[in-house]
Amino acid sequence: MQRNALKIFVIVVCFLPFHVAAQTKSAARKAETQNEDSFKQASALFEAGQAAHQRGDLERAIEHYTAALKLEPSLWQIDLQLSAANLALNRLALARQAIEKVIEHLSQYADSLELKQANVRAQLLLGEIALAEAKKEEAEKAFRKVLELNPQTARAHAGLAEMFLSSNKFNEAAAEAKIALDTGDQRTNTYALYVEALIAAHRHDEALSVLNELLKREPGFTPALRYRAEVFAARNDFNSAIKDLQAALTFEPRLQDKLRLAEWLARTKQYDRASALYQQALKDDPANKEAQTALAALLVESGKGAEAIAQLESLIQTQPNRADVRAQLAELYLAAQPEKALEQYSAAAKLEPANPAHQLGVGAALVKLRRFQEAVPALRPVLAAKPELAYFAHTNLATALFELDDFANAAREFVWILNQQREQKRAAITLYFLGICFDKLGDLEQAQKVYEQFLSLASAENQLEIDKVKLRLPPLKRQLEKGQGKHKKE
Repeated sequence: MQRNALKIFVIVVCFLPFHVAAQTKSAARKAETQNEDSFKQASALFEAGQAAHQRGDLERAIEHYTAALKLEPSLWQIDLQLSAANLALNRLALARQAIEKVIEHLSQYADSLELKQANVRAQLLLGEIALAEAKKEEAEKAFRKVLELNPQTARAHAGLAEMFLSSNKFNEAAAEAKIALDTGDQRTNTYALYVEALIAAHRHDEALSVLNELLKREPGFTPALRYRAEVFAARNDFNSAIKDLQAALTFEPRLQDKLRLAEWLARTKQYDRASALYQQALKDDPANKEAQTALAALLVESGKGAEAIAQLESLIQTQPNRADVRAQLAELYLAAQPEKALEQYSAAAKLEPANPAHQLGVGAALVKLRRFQEAVPALRPVLAAKPELAYFAHTNLATALFELDDFANAAREFVWILNQQREQKRAAITLYFLGICFDKLGDLEQAQKVYEQFLSLASAENQLEIDKVKLRLPPLKRQLEKGQGKHKKE
C-alpha cells in the first residue's frame, strides 16, 4: 500500500462573490487610486477565474487571477485563490508566494469576525503548502493556528492527520482523521486517510468497518477497494482480498495492483492465473524487475524448475548486470549443477561485493563441489552477517572443516550451530557430527556424552547414523575403562 495515494492536496476554493472584495474597495484604494473601469475589469476577471477554478480549469483560472491582480494588486481574495490553484498544480513556490502575500495583507487589518474567517482560510492553505513541501513543523503550526481561530475546522484536523501519517504516528493520525469526519468533513479522501492510518496501526477491525461503509456510499472508489483488500490479506482472507483487488483493477488497471494480485494468487496456489498476470505485467513493462523475479520464483514453486531456469537465463542475456537474477539462478542450480551455481554466485558477488548472501552462495557451491580448501576462506567473512545468513555460513563451514579433518575447528562450529537450533531433526544430526569430532580428537568422555544425546534425539530417518553410533559405543566404553582418551583422569 502506498502512502502517495493519499497525497491529494485540498483546494481551498472559497468561490467568494466579488461583493466581499468590494467591501475592501475603499481600503485598497487608500494606497493607490483606481478608476472605476479598472475595478470593474478586475471584478470580471476574478469572477471568471473562480468559474474556471470551480470547473477544474486551473490554468485558465490562474490566467484570470493574474490578470485581475495586475489591475487590483491589493485584493487578498484574488491571491488566496491564486495560491489554491497553484497548490493544486503542485507549483509550491508560486502557491507560497501568493499565500504569504495574503497573510501579510491581512495582518494590517483590525480584528473582526471577517478577518478571523479570512485568516482561517489563509492559514489552512499555508498548512497544506507546508505539508506538500514536507515542512511538517510549519504545517502543524499553521493547522494549530486554524484550530485556535475555529476549533470546528475539519480540514485542519485532516491536515494534521496527514502530517501525523507521514511521520508514522498512526494512532494520532487516526484520531485527527476521525475528528475531521465527525466535524463534518465527509470527503472520500478523508475517509481514505482515516483507513490508511487504522491499517498502519494494525487496527484492522476498525478499518474494515469504515471501509464497508465507505464502499456502500461509493462502490467504485478504488483506494477503498485496495485498502480493504490489504485488510483481508492481513486477516489471511486471501479469497476476499483477491476479489476486492480484481474489482479495483476493473476501475483502474495499475501495474502495482496486478503484481500484488499475482502474489496473492500464488499464495493460494492459483499458479496459472498468477503466471498470466506476471506475463501481462511484463508485456506492459518488459523491464519490470519485480515481475521478472516473481515469475521465476512462481515457476519453481509450481514445480516448473526447468522453465524457471530458462526464464532467468533469458533475463541474464538481456540484463547481465543484475546480481539478483544471477543469485536466483544460482540457487536453482545449486543442488544438481553446483558448478553452474558457482559461476552465477561468483558473478553476483563481483557485481555486488558488499552483499554477503552472494559470498555465502560461493562458499556453499564450493562445498557442494567438495572444494573444501577454497570454501573455508570464502565462508569465514560471512560469519558476521545477519543471523539467517550467519547460520548457513556456519553449517557450510562446519562441513568443510570436518571434511578437511580439522576436527577441533569443526567442533567449535557444530557447538555454535547446536546452540542456535530449535528443531530436533537438525539437532540430532549436528550431535552426530560433533560426537565424531570429539572422538577423532581423542576426547572420549565428551564423545560418549554427545553420542548418547544423539541417540536420545535421533529418529528413524537417522537409522544409518544410529547403527554407526551403536557399533562405536561399546569399544569406546572399553577404551574409557582402560584409561584411554586424553581427558581420562589418571
